[in-house]
Amino acid sequence: MVDAFVARLKDEFSFMRGNLLVLLVSWTFFYFSYALVGPFAPLYIRELGASPFILGLMGSVGSALLCLVRIPGAYIADRYGRRDIIIAMTYGVALSYLLYVLAPDWRFILIGIVIHNLCLIYQPALQAIHADSIPPERRGMGFAASHVIPLIPASISPMIAGFLVEQYNLVEGMRIAYGIVFVCSLAAATTRAFFLKETLKTSERIRLEGLGTAFKESIGAIVEAWRFMPRSLMFLTIVMLISAFQEPMFHLFAALYARDVIGVSSVEWGLTNMALMVAMLVAGLPLGKVIDVIGRRKSIILGFLLLTPSTVFFILCRFFTQLLTIYVVFALGAALRGPAFHALQADLTPRDKRGRVMGVIGTLNILVTIPASTTAGLLYQRNPEAPFALAIILGIAASLIVILLVKEPERREA
Repeated sequence: MVDAFVARLKDEFSFMRGNLLVLLVSWTFFYFSYALVGPFAPLYIRELGASPFILGLMGSVGSALLCLVRIPGAYIADRYGRRDIIIAMTYGVALSYLLYVLAPDWRFILIGIVIHNLCLIYQPALQAIHADSIPPERRGMGFAASHVIPLIPASISPMIAGFLVEQYNLVEGMRIAYGIVFVCSLAAATTRAFFLKETLKTSERIRLEGLGTAFKESIGAIVEAWRFMPRSLMFLTIVMLISAFQEPMFHLFAALYARDVIGVSSVEWGLTNMALMVAMLVAGLPLGKVIDVIGRRKSIILGFLLLTPSTVFFILCRFFTQLLTIYVVFALGAALRGPAFHALQADLTPRDKRGRVMGVIGTLNILVTIPASTTAGLLYQRNPEAPFALAIILGIAASLIVILLVKEPERREA
C-alpha cells in the first residue's frame, strides 16, 4: 500500500526536473524573503512619510516602468533566448533591495522601485521558459506546484516578520527583513546562473546597441501577437486585466485597512498572512489536480465564487478571528484561479509564439495597474472601504465574462 502510494507520488511529480526544478528552488528563496516584507511593506512606506495617495502613486510608477520594459523583454525572449537576460536581471533585482534597507524616507524606496522594475525586463523570458518546461497534460498541476512548493518555507515568514516588527518596531524590523530579501535574492540569482538551461536555440546574443531597434520592432511584434490570439484567449485576457486592476487594492491597502479599521496587531497581521500561505500550501496541489480534472474554465469560475463574496466579508470584518477565516477563503480562491489562468493561457498559445503572446498579456495586465494603484490610493484616502467595494463590482463582471464568453480549446497547445 505504502509502496503503491510512493510510486503514484513519483509518477505524479515526475515532470519536476531540469529547468522547472531550478525555477522552483530560486522561487523558494524569493517567496521566503518576499513573504517577510510583503505584509508590512505598505505600513513601512507609510511610516517613512508616504500618504495613501503617494503609496498608490508609487505603485503606479513601478507598474508604468514594468510595462515599459516588458515590451522589449517579450521581444528578447523570443529572439535572443531566455536564459541570459533572466540571470543578469535577477542580480539587478537583488541589488535594488539595498535601497529598501537603507531608506531614510519614502523617496529612497521610490528609487529602489524604479531600479527593481527596470530589471524585471526578464519577466516575459521567465514566463516563457517556465511554460516551456511543463508538459501540456500536466500544466494545471505544474503551475500549481510552481506556486505552492515555494510556499513551504515561506509559510512561516509572515510570523517571523510580525515578531521582528513587534520586537524592533516597524522601521527597524523591516530594515532587517529587507536585508534578508537582499541575501535571498542573491542566492536565487546564483542558482539560476549555475543551473538554468536555455530552451530557445539561437545563435544570436543580446547586444545593448540593438535594444533601441528591438524596442521599435517589439511594438509591431506585440500587435502581431494580439492577432494570433483565438477568441477565448482574448476574453480570458480581458478577465485577467480586470483581476489585475483589483490586485493593487489588496496588495497595497489590505494591510492599512487591517491596522486602521479592523485594528489587528503586528503579530495578528503576521498570523493572518501565515494562515493565507498555509492554506495555499495545503490546498494548492490538490486544487492543481482539480484544475486538470474539472477543467481550467470551471476552476476560474469557482475561484471567483470564493474570492468575490469573501471581499464583502472583509469590508465588514472587525475582529482578528473573522479576518483569519476570510484570508483562508482568499487563499483557496487564489489557489484555484491563478494556476487555472496560467494553464488555460498556455493551452491556447502556440509554443513558438508564447513569449510574445505572454508578453502582450503580461504587459496589458501591468498597464491596467498603473491607474488602478493611484485610483485605489485616492479611494482609500477618502474612504478605506471604497477600494474593496470597487473590487467586488469588478469581480462580478469578470465572473460573467468567463461564464458567457471563455471556452476551453479542443486540443491543448504543446
